[in-house]
Amino acid sequence: MARAAQRAEGQPQLRWPQNLSHQPTLRIGEVRSALSGEFPLLTVSKIRHYETIGLVEPQRTPSNQRLFSAADVERLRFVLVEQRDRFLPLSQIGEMLRQLDCGESRENVHPGRMRVIEEEEVRKPRPGTRLKLIEVSDLTGVSVSEIEEMINAGVLQADSRGRLTSQAVEIVRYTSMLESAGFDLRQVRSVKNSAHSHASMVASSVATERAKSTPAAGERALAKASEASAAFAHLYRALLAENVEVNLR
Repeated sequence: MARAAQRAEGQPQLRWPQNLSHQPTLRIGEVRSALSGEFPLLTVSKIRHYETIGLVEPQRTPSNQRLFSAADVERLRFVLVEQRDRFLPLSQIGEMLRQLDCGESRENVHPGRMRVIEEEEVRKPRPGTRLKLIEVSDLTGVSVSEIEEMINAGVLQADSRGRLTSQAVEIVRYTSMLESAGFDLRQVRSVKNSAHSHASMVASSVATERAKSTPAAGERALAKASEASAAFAHLYRALLAENVEVNLR
C-alpha cells in the first residue's frame, strides 16, 4: 500500500532495501570501513566501480562528494556476497537488484535466494572431467570469446582437443570478477604463474610416493598433495590480506 501511495503521489520509489534509512550521511571511506570486516579486500575504487555501473547510487554534495546511506551499505553488501558466495557476474546481480527495486521478489524470502540463472547452471563439474568452451560458458555466464581471450593470455590452458579442466569454471569466474574490478589478464596471469610454481613444489614433495607405482602409494601421494595445496592456498590468502591491509593503511 505504501508503494502504491508513493506512486500515486508522484514520489520517487525507494530502491531496495526500502526498510533501511536512505538518508545520505556516510562518506565513501566510512562505507569501506563498515564493510571491511566482512570483505577485507574491498577498496574505494571498487565501490566507485559499482556506482559507475549503477549498482549503487550515492548522493552528491554541492562540492561533489559522495554520501551513502545505510540502505546503500546493505546494497553493497548484497553485491559482494553474491559475488563471493555464488560467483554471479555483476550483470546478473544488477538484474537481481532491479527485481528487488521493483518489488518483484517474493515476500519473506531473502534476496540471496533469488536466481536469474537456473540452479544447475551454477553447479561445479566433477574433478577430472574435461569441458568444452561452450560448457564453461554455460556454467559461468562468461562468453566463449572472453574465455578464448583468457586462453590466449595464458590464464587458461586447453588440451589438444580444445577442452578445459574442471577447474576452469572457477578460474573463469574469478578472472571475470577481477576484470570487472579493473584488473587485466596480464595481471591475472601472474597469479597463474605463481600457482604453477607452487604446484611444481607440491609435485616434487610427493615424488617418492609416486615412484612406488602402487595404488596405496598413489592414494598417499594424492592425500599429501591435497593437504599441501590447501596449506599453500590458506597461506597465500593470509599473506595477501596482510599485504593489502599494510598497503592501504
